[in-house]
Amino acid sequence: MSFNLPEELIIEIMSWLSPESLVQFKCVGKYWYALVTNLLNDPSFVAKHLQNQNDNDHNIFSYPSIAVTSLHIYDTPVYDYKELFALVSLPSSSNQNDDISSVVEDLDIPIIPGEKDVSCLTASHCNGVVCVADYYHNIILSNPAMKSSRTLPKPNFVDRFVLQGVGFGYDSVSNDYKVVRFGRDQSLYPKAEVYSLKSDSWKEVGIDSGTDYFPSLHVEVSVNGAFYWLMSGPRFMMRVFDMSDEVFYSVPLPDSLQSIQSQWMSLGVWNDSVALFFCPGEKGIPVSIDVWVMKACAKGVKGSSYSWTKEITIGPFEGIDCPLGFWNGGEFLMRAANFKEIVSYNVRTQKRRNVKVGGLDGIGCRAFSYVKSLVSVQGKEQDL
Repeated sequence: MSFNLPEELIIEIMSWLSPESLVQFKCVGKYWYALVTNLLNDPSFVAKHLQNQNDNDHNIFSYPSIAVTSLHIYDTPVYDYKELFALVSLPSSSNQNDDISSVVEDLDIPIIPGEKDVSCLTASHCNGVVCVADYYHNIILSNPAMKSSRTLPKPNFVDRFVLQGVGFGYDSVSNDYKVVRFGRDQSLYPKAEVYSLKSDSWKEVGIDSGTDYFPSLHVEVSVNGAFYWLMSGPRFMMRVFDMSDEVFYSVPLPDSLQSIQSQWMSLGVWNDSVALFFCPGEKGIPVSIDVWVMKACAKGVKGSSYSWTKEITIGPFEGIDCPLGFWNGGEFLMRAANFKEIVSYNVRTQKRRNVKVGGLDGIGCRAFSYVKSLVSVQGKEQDL
């Protein structure tokens, strides 16, 4: 060792480092290579590191980050573009009147072969791992911070199967990451199956929701071991899949929203709860965003009842196109109408600030909070 510190203290320090910095220690020498390799294969250390990366109040090595779809235009003889995921890190500013200077980097998530951009894909994030799937049968799990990815085996439901939704999340009971997909075959009845990273296999699960509901495009979120899709049909509702119990259930949206004309609705996370962002009115008028939060009235998923509370109305704003979601607690991000800027609104101070985003030709309307982690996508038998 190059300096005299107890190994316990060294491990504690390493648990606060970014994955990129931690992996670099493997190049220092044999001791560090062995230590880091063991830590990457230690589930308790990986979990502690993830917890520290999520601790924005005490982690001086990382900033709150949000992954957004971004447009890259290539200067070629034939106009060409590619839509990718970019990571926007947002250092907190002590002066709430200042604009925010962001740090932008390409997440470099592998795109499914044959796909030009992510606008035709579903994408979800959990604990540093991003799941990208097309509407056929191709699915990739990727940990961009560890530069690691995995193509999942072919699902059971493929031929003459119309895919409607894909979700990804963490099962804390079995310490497993799972992918769920549902749709219908020529019988028109819903079918669903779940992939387990531990077993590296698919299995069919029951789904009893009606056939006259369809997921809204790119309106989905993973929260606390469950995955949520916004569904449209006779009425608006959410389809929910619990990763531990492996069951589907439905949650209706507030009755007051069923008949109101809206510019858009989307899902997000606020204070570890599912949030519904609802923009009433027609396009072209100043944008107001109602934030509804879903609350469980009973503990657990099975048999639980749920209620909605409108927590806050943000706006009205001029020059806003769509919401991107919360970051750093009370800061709410929105895409500007020119598609090239992000606006941050503090719900406590009611201050509006511009986020300076450089290096992107355009900003998409799909976003999720992102945290860098050491979580392996290689499965139980192929850990890093």
